[in-house]
Amino acid sequence: MLELEQLRQVEYLPISSMEIARKVMEEFLEIWNEALAKRSLPGKFVNKDLNFGEFGLGDNYTPQHTAVRNYALVMAHMIATVQAVSG
Repeated sequence: MLELEQLRQVEYLPISSMEIARKVMEEFLEIWNEALAKRSLPGKFVNKDLNFGEFGLGDNYTPQHTAVRNYALVMAHMIATVQAVSG
């Protein structure tokens, strides 16, 4: 378990491009899938490129892009899990 003091030392650097965001998300999903593999949860997380223009977002990556990407990721996994469980 991380100590509180260690958590304070984490530096936040904003993501400045779609390419960097894609790489970060792929690494995150790899770690998340490894964690899920150790449990009995169905499904697998995958990185899907989104058309951010559909959400009124431009080409410069912002925190709103991260929120939309994470929302879409979680919703897709929840839908897939419900479908897998309900057969």
